[in-house]
Amino acid sequence: MFTIVIENNIYLPSHRFVLTINKYKSLPISDISELAIFFHHPISMDDIGLKCIVKGISGPNIILEGVSRIIAKEPLMETEGFIEVTDVPDIYEKNFINDGLIQGVKALIRLILPGATNATRIKHPGQFADAVAQSLNLGYSERLKLLNTPDSIARIKLIFGYLNRQNQRNQHPQAPAKGTMNPLIQDIKDLEEKIEHTPLSEEAWITLHKEIDKLKYMYPSSPEYSVSRSYIEFVLDLPWEASTQDDLDIEKAQKILDKDHFDLKEVKDRILEFLAVKKLNPASKGSILCFCGPPGVGKTSLGKSIASATSRHYIRVSLGGIRDEAEIRGHRRTYIGAMPGRIIKEIQRSKTKNPVFILDEIDKLGKDFRGDPASALLEVLDPEQNFSFKDNYLEIPFDLSNVMFIGTANTTETIPPTLLDRMEVIEISGYTDKEKMNIANLYLVSKRAIAAGISPTTPEFEDDAIDLLIANYTMEAGVRELERKIEAIYRKLARKKATGRDLPDVIDKDAVHEYLGPAPRYRQSAMEQDGVGITTGLAWTPAGGDILIIETTSVAGSGKLELTGNMGNTMQESAKIALGFIKSHTLELGINNIDFSKIDIHIHVPAGAISKDGPSAGLAMLSALVSLLKDVPVRKDVAITGEATLSGRVLPVGGIKEKILAGIRAGISYIILPEKNKPDIEKLVSGTSIDVEIIFADKVTDVLPFLFRESFETDFSYQPHI
Repeated sequence: MFTIVIENNIYLPSHRFVLTINKYKSLPISDISELAIFFHHPISMDDIGLKCIVKGISGPNIILEGVSRIIAKEPLMETEGFIEVTDVPDIYEKNFINDGLIQGVKALIRLILPGATNATRIKHPGQFADAVAQSLNLGYSERLKLLNTPDSIARIKLIFGYLNRQNQRNQHPQAPAKGTMNPLIQDIKDLEEKIEHTPLSEEAWITLHKEIDKLKYMYPSSPEYSVSRSYIEFVLDLPWEASTQDDLDIEKAQKILDKDHFDLKEVKDRILEFLAVKKLNPASKGSILCFCGPPGVGKTSLGKSIASATSRHYIRVSLGGIRDEAEIRGHRRTYIGAMPGRIIKEIQRSKTKNPVFILDEIDKLGKDFRGDPASALLEVLDPEQNFSFKDNYLEIPFDLSNVMFIGTANTTETIPPTLLDRMEVIEISGYTDKEKMNIANLYLVSKRAIAAGISPTTPEFEDDAIDLLIANYTMEAGVRELERKIEAIYRKLARKKATGRDLPDVIDKDAVHEYLGPAPRYRQSAMEQDGVGITTGLAWTPAGGDILIIETTSVAGSGKLELTGNMGNTMQESAKIALGFIKSHTLELGINNIDFSKIDIHIHVPAGAISKDGPSAGLAMLSALVSLLKDVPVRKDVAITGEATLSGRVLPVGGIKEKILAGIRAGISYIILPEKNKPDIEKLVSGTSIDVEIIFADKVTDVLPFLFRESFETDFSYQPHI
């Protein structure tokens, strides 16, 4: 690269400057696009120079812009000529402290250097430091020091020092006119008056007066002054005593809940009980509720209804993906750019100390080297501790005991046990097709029609059209996707109306096909015919229930068991237990003529891209293997769930409602459940209409005779085989 040496000036990356061409006789003006510049001769191998790009040529001048730092790989014999150079990369370690330093310097620039505010938009730390240096009145040695500092944070620290020095040099405070008060004194006086007129706790009052005393000895344009003043204003803005008056009219609350949400009787009853206790004993803290269920069943919107019913302010914070403990507890004020945590910040915004506070997606909290946010929530959600919650930024106890915290989650499995213990979990299951129909008619159709600017009654949305949307266009436990499909139809109608075309009188099945196209056929259906070695299992997922088609086959081999379909460890163990039971009861099952050492058995659960785990497929796997080995077909209209043991017992499983709904959606007529899950069914039948026949099983022998259409007699003694 062509290299020149200049004297009496230092330029940095991001700087644009002009050189006179005729000073450099051998400079190849016609074909040069880049230029290397060093700042004294002879060039040492340790000297840092500047690579520039040519931005233009104007008469005798060449316009250059610094791009990056460079070092020479060989000496330059003259003051100009071609040598080989290499880039010196910017060094930057990204961490919490360095980010805070950068934000602090940017804040100082906005305060004392308005002409350089554009530089604060630069994201790369090194480029930011070099750009700011261009606006500072620096000497030769100071610029040279910046050029020879590849470490971005070290340069920013130098810039911070130069900014403070230049600010103090340029400041010439004028004495206030006679009869007026110095603005700094006036500012502190105003803060003192606010402190005296704000109802604070004793500890807050003492802390703020200490901060005021510090302000009096600070330079007003220093970063510390701004940080301390912001802290005082934040503390004064907190609702130390401000609260809303609870409306504890139980009948009114029930009407609001019924208006906003269909069904959910158990959840509504629990909320009304909570309000009743609060009415009879205002000092009662109550428990922290956690609504747990699949997406789209109304968990978050229930919080809004509770806030409306009690006349409290509503706050929602999404915790999904939060990995930094400081997001909950805040940053300590020793860090530049420190902020309070989300809990205290949202309380400040609400202007009341007793809001309804929704902690959304509490099951999706993460953790890393910055701490464990779930552990930080332990104090927040404990009524015995949260009356004196200490945010790291605030450093003063704040009473959270009047806040009504409500968590929402899709599953409790990913919530740490200690945090789960702080909350009372209320399960919100998925909806049946009939419930979805009612929700669509009562809420979704009118809501989406009005949002699209169309009358909710004209055109009329027929039940058959809604039923088609539920059956063929959505696959969910909630109603979120159903609402989206209804919204999509009304958008088509809105376009027609906006262009002056007539709207149809009704929205029927044909209209659904016209506006949404062919049905995507999301839903996996039951088997079309009886099959040997194939059973229909039932599974629970965070998005609701689903069916599992379990397939088995056997080939000549050496007694191996092969499992495919992305099964987890527990599910693989269930398969081994099922085969173990069959091997120990070959005589009773009528398959004692099979030599298991000469066959390989393969069990597969389709949809291999989706991971599956849990013990509830054990009974379905056992039934499929018996069907395979006896060559007896399994009924296509039966679905099975339950954990099977080596002794042939059937143990209870979870997610019963979701599994039953999945079976109904798939067209199943009979569902086999463990006998010990009877209480779940009794509870379910009282609040949900289920169009399927339930068969209970306490032992494997209860299942097999019903599962196969042919006669199937067994004589199990359940004695250990020796």
